[in-house]
Amino acid sequence: MMKTKSLMVTGILALFSASAFAASLPSEIYQPSGAKTIKADRQGNGEFEYEAELSSRRTSIPALAKQVIAHAKSKGFKVIESEIKRDDADLKFKRGHQELDISIEDKDNGRIEYKADLDLDKR
Repeated sequence: MMKTKSLMVTGILALFSASAFAASLPSEIYQPSGAKTIKADRQGNGEFEYEAELSSRRTSIPALAKQVIAHAKSKGFKVIESEIKRDDADLKFKRGHQELDISIEDKDNGRIEYKADLDLDKR
């Protein structure tokens, strides 16, 4: 009985931690639907790194890249580089002195690795 309560409390805390974690993600970074956050790290110098995994069964890399481009443009970024393949995409955006780099890669076992690096003061 005590073990069940302990597991339930742990699960609830994990849920709240994940929600708080996701809420700290800058709005400039696109968070794919159904993505599992692996890393979300705010640097002290205006940089932010985000890494997530998602299923390649539900999403194609070209479709995800199009969603990322639309999101970045809606935030005022311009596409500087766009190399999209079936199994890999590299995207670079710029907005004033701010840069956003996105890497999307098909990994083994049906998973996609999604990485975003945001630099809010690139000079």
